[in-house]
Amino acid sequence: MLGKQRSFLGPEMSRTRALMKAMGYTDEELARPRIGVANSWSETSPGHYHLRNLAEAVKAGIWQAGGTPVEFSSFGQCPPDPSQFSCRYDTPTRDIIAADVETCTEIHLFNGLVLISSCDKNVPAHLVAAARLNIPSILLPGGPMRTGRFKGQPVIITDLDHETFKYAVGKGTMPLEDMLEFEENVCPGCGACQLLGTANTMQCMAEALGMTLAYGSTALADSGERLRLAKKTGIRAVELVKRQLLPSQIMTAEAIENAIRVLHAIGGGTNAVIHLLAMVEELDLHPHITLDTFERLSRETPFIADVRPGGQYPMEAFHEAGGVPGVMNQVRSQLDLTVPTVAYGSLREQLDAHGVKNEEVIHPLTKPLDESGIVILRGNLATSSVTRPMVGYGRKTFTGPARVFDSLEDALEGVKTGQLMKGEALILRYEGPRGGPGCTDIFPLMGYLGGAGLSADCAVVTDGKVSGFCEGSYVVQVSPEAYVGGPLAFVQTGDIIEIDIPKGRLEVRVSAEEMAQRKAAWVPPAPRVTRGLLTIYHHLALPVERGGGINVRL
Repeated sequence: MLGKQRSFLGPEMSRTRALMKAMGYTDEELARPRIGVANSWSETSPGHYHLRNLAEAVKAGIWQAGGTPVEFSSFGQCPPDPSQFSCRYDTPTRDIIAADVETCTEIHLFNGLVLISSCDKNVPAHLVAAARLNIPSILLPGGPMRTGRFKGQPVIITDLDHETFKYAVGKGTMPLEDMLEFEENVCPGCGACQLLGTANTMQCMAEALGMTLAYGSTALADSGERLRLAKKTGIRAVELVKRQLLPSQIMTAEAIENAIRVLHAIGGGTNAVIHLLAMVEELDLHPHITLDTFERLSRETPFIADVRPGGQYPMEAFHEAGGVPGVMNQVRSQLDLTVPTVAYGSLREQLDAHGVKNEEVIHPLTKPLDESGIVILRGNLATSSVTRPMVGYGRKTFTGPARVFDSLEDALEGVKTGQLMKGEALILRYEGPRGGPGCTDIFPLMGYLGGAGLSADCAVVTDGKVSGFCEGSYVVQVSPEAYVGGPLAFVQTGDIIEIDIPKGRLEVRVSAEEMAQRKAAWVPPAPRVTRGLLTIYHHLALPVERGGGINVRL
């Protein structure tokens, strides 16, 4: 940043020390490295509820290593009901949280940072903040929730989702007393939900980037192992300051390519694409890492982690099988092993110390579950779009007539009232970074399709994004988005949509001449918001292929 004075020593800093001493800090403590502890604890979601205890363990480690911890609150959130209009605030919180950490760190002149977070936007926000500040930093993810049990069987939250969405569309079948028992047992404690949704995917990305200690992404949230990791993270934070190992030295282009390979290998959620691209934007690596990079690595890296929703095992089993180090060992021939990590040594040294423990969960490259984890599609409907094949019930191609909706709310009502027919492609537009505004998550729409029994027979194409929870055939992050005049804006109900994952194509069977005529007659819809934070995204949001956030660089 600006090279600000980060020492409280000397007579010219007497006033500053006086203010710190009012909180009980001693001269000795103020002479030590001051480590900011950005704790996103809150009572808003189970992913963050347990972070207060982790922060205490982190601070104990900092004290033990000769540093002085200074804890501050970092906004943490996870939408409890993504079917509400307010879900459009979800993606923008990544920028809010990053700015929150940036501002507090710069004002209070921390020498280093520990960033504690769990859920979807919080982890990428903390990575963006670390990149922006570029002072010694280390992440402590909150870890995944334990698997629940219902009527003697292991269950996770998405199993309850299936029953919930049936009721949402008027087709509920589970007795209400069973639903109550289910909801009281499916989430047995705190942590990120028990599958490779966006939260756990991004925790895995943080570890794959080298920004956490080994197993930092998968050790269970309420375990003693997680508390020990927290203490070790605090110790390591002080050592990072002493060695001046910076995020820019860890989150290099090579490290990001490693993380993208891991994303494909684990079959992680598609939201990781826009979050990693936001980091690329922050690190000024855009010419080197683009969606073309994701596409190239997709062709080279098979899907090997049999973890829900694309596989059959919960996160608990993934951790027991070796977690991210296990996956990286299976694909190590494709990785740059020379990159450094917050553990100091090279990635090679870290992987040499940790192996695969169960190849039924983490398959070898010779026995992949699918050819790739995430696929980039292009065509006359999109210069780029993203899909996740392994959650699409084995279907790699789709051809069918379009059923067009101009908002998430209209699409939900359309499915609920039977407007969508089997074999149709649901086109949901004006939900991108500027149209949403904020890049709307279509998680409830995919749930409605499942509840209505349409998931296996329909596909969804949208300029919004989708939760890593979702199953079914979908193409998301279509760019250019409809609101800025992308081709999705000109699709009409009845047009034939073609999705071809093996060929990487997304097409509409309409001539170029006809599309040009429709474009000439097109008028963008009125803005959905006229005041407040979301208006910034309506005016200024970057396209999804550049992270979908706000450009804060000159």
